[in-house]
Amino acid sequence: MKRVLPAVGVALATLLVVGTAVAARAYSDPAGDVNTAPDITAVEVSEAAAGVLRITVAIANFQSLPENSWVNLWFDTDSNQDTGAEGDEALVRYLASGGTEVYTWNGSQLVQGTAAGAAASFDGGVLTVVLPRSSIGASTAFGLLVVTSRGQRVGGGDEQLIASDFAPNTGRLTFAGDAPAAVADPVGDHDAAPDITAVRVSDAKNGWITFAITTPNYAELPEASAVVVSIDADANARTGDSGADLQLTLAAGQIAMERWDGRQWAPDDLPTRARFRNVANVVSIDVHVSELGNSPRFRFRLLAADVNTATQGVVALDVAPDDFSYWSYTLANKPAVSLVARSLSATPGAPRAGQRFAVALPVTRSDTGRSIRSGSVACQVRVAGRLVAARGSLAGGAARCSLVVPAAAQGTRLRGTITVRSGGARVVRAFAYLVR
Repeated sequence: MKRVLPAVGVALATLLVVGTAVAARAYSDPAGDVNTAPDITAVEVSEAAAGVLRITVAIANFQSLPENSWVNLWFDTDSNQDTGAEGDEALVRYLASGGTEVYTWNGSQLVQGTAAGAAASFDGGVLTVVLPRSSIGASTAFGLLVVTSRGQRVGGGDEQLIASDFAPNTGRLTFAGDAPAAVADPVGDHDAAPDITAVRVSDAKNGWITFAITTPNYAELPEASAVVVSIDADANARTGDSGADLQLTLAAGQIAMERWDGRQWAPDDLPTRARFRNVANVVSIDVHVSELGNSPRFRFRLLAADVNTATQGVVALDVAPDDFSYWSYTLANKPAVSLVARSLSATPGAPRAGQRFAVALPVTRSDTGRSIRSGSVACQVRVAGRLVAARGSLAGGAARCSLVVPAAAQGTRLRGTITVRSGGARVVRAFAYLVR
């Protein structure tokens, strides 16, 4: 495959009003790690001597190739797009390290062969490749496609993300051998994602959180680009999609919000409390703390991409942090503490007439996510409509209501509420069971 990148989906959302931030923290990402592809401006093919090809590729934006880049020369030696690897029977690859690799079609796949007789060098922004026709099986006229690429390993994994430039942009340059053949390629048509160099995160008393993202290579994001903020709202790497629970995507002048539903990313129900601005090389994406469940701290990471608008495929990428881990942020303006009721449980599983019965409700604090350690518990229980004495208690972070079920209550309904108060906050949970 000549284009190797994942796809990105873009949804639309409603934009809201701008707020003012009052506290901030800054994060940095290296400049120039944006995976900008080498920009081809010209390709020329000639026959330096009988049976020896000479190919030059002019690059506009690099005098020497970055270490994570390479140039592929794809040869359609039989001028038939229905044969070979997507039409090509040979590949010569020049690596930024100076190495040269030659691959030929064996009838089912490209296999690496000998590079004997082939020589290549990159100097002053020009790649020069000299190789025997025999090394690629090109005895007559052939078609040539030149693809420059640049990659990055994300998170220490094996997959490489690639930005590319193609010359010619469509079809092949045809070389018949009678005279040199050349093609010009537009300057600046290479893939280049927005280059994230700095992120300033701030939060305001009104609950708005702002991600101010600096992109020095774009004063304003082009139509064919996207910026994604992935947020681990509960600061727990074991939940969500590799930790991320919420995702904000800015693309084509619109912002969208998605949430992880346990299996996949699903569009958030409108209206979502998110908005954006893009002025003077800074992309500002705002989200209200309520969209994060009023969490006082969270983790986040960023992705900027150049997108093929026709296929929605990503063709260039920058990630921050570089290893695609997470940065952490703690709100300066913490939301009011609330109590979070977890799953209710009963002992035994169903009340029995004349026997002791208890319900337990684990409760945590919204600001720390930890179980409450102090507070009060009030219980109100009715059986067959009549009030029954019940005792409330708190232990091990769980509120508890216990009682003795009336002996004559078999077949009736036991209904109640458990009210927990702690740290000035309150939570109420109702329950109902059939008495056996």
